[in-house]
Amino acid sequence: MFAVAVLGIAAMLLAVQLREMKNEYSLYVALGAGIIIFSYGVDKLSIVLETIEKLQGYLMIPTAYFGTLVKMVGITYLSEFASSLCRDGGQQTIATQLEMFGKLSILAVSTPVILALFETIESLLS
Repeated sequence: MFAVAVLGIAAMLLAVQLREMKNEYSLYVALGAGIIIFSYGVDKLSIVLETIEKLQGYLMIPTAYFGTLVKMVGITYLSEFASSLCRDGGQQTIATQLEMFGKLSILAVSTPVILALFETIESLLS
């Protein structure tokens, strides 16, 4: 975490300095730093996936539900990352559209789980 924090702070300071000379260079620095930091986060994802697999073994919940959960988290992080980069580049409209698409994607991915929940509730009430 320390290395990522130092990278982020250094990139921010460099971007601020470059913004005064050429604004587009500042955006490139922010984009590069964002991609590097995102790749560090993806490396840590394997730890999270292993933990989720262990939880699945303890709870005896179908694999599809945990797969859906992982997809939802991935969509959330990716849409947030992309929209933040667009906001940094001054493209508010594109950032908002990316966030909206991310929310709709999460809704689409979670639909089978919601249906299974309602089926379970219906069977309990019958």
